[in-house]
Amino acid sequence: MSANREPRGHDAANQRSVAANVALRRLLLPIDATERSRWGIGYALALHRAGQRIEATLLSIAEPITDGRILRFRTPIARFQAERARHLLEEAAQALTGEGIRCRTLFREGEIVFEILDAAEQLECTEIVLPAPAPRLLALFSDDTVRKVLRQRREIPVVVVDQNGVPNGHRAD
Repeated sequence: MSANREPRGHDAANQRSVAANVALRRLLLPIDATERSRWGIGYALALHRAGQRIEATLLSIAEPITDGRILRFRTPIARFQAERARHLLEEAAQALTGEGIRCRTLFREGEIVFEILDAAEQLECTEIVLPAPAPRLLALFSDDTVRKVLRQRREIPVVVVDQNGVPNGHRAD
């Protein structure tokens, strides 16, 4: 009789494992004009090819115009930023949609770290995927968005990937 129970338990464990593998993973991939921002696409593709159900949201963020000297040009600048973001997002989405991954694009204006975290919560993402932070020396010359997101993150895990889309151990759960 115990022989009958073991396979059931083993089957139940397999069923739970299969169910976990087919659960939808909603990824937020912030995209900008840099190649580095596209590293997360490799991660999404690898998950998809491994049988994971993936839905990706590509997010582009424009920082608000606050300089009084150029504020009067806000409308044409905002149009330019939105159009540029549309092109960047469409280009980045091609690799995902070409593999059959459901993908949507989103453009926001605001403070970058807040918008990333806020969009992830609003869209009920299961992961935020970011490129590995630049080496410390280079970070001196940038705003170091990745480290800021890691420090300020909320409930949603942040997965940090290398140039091949492989998580590099900086995952923050």
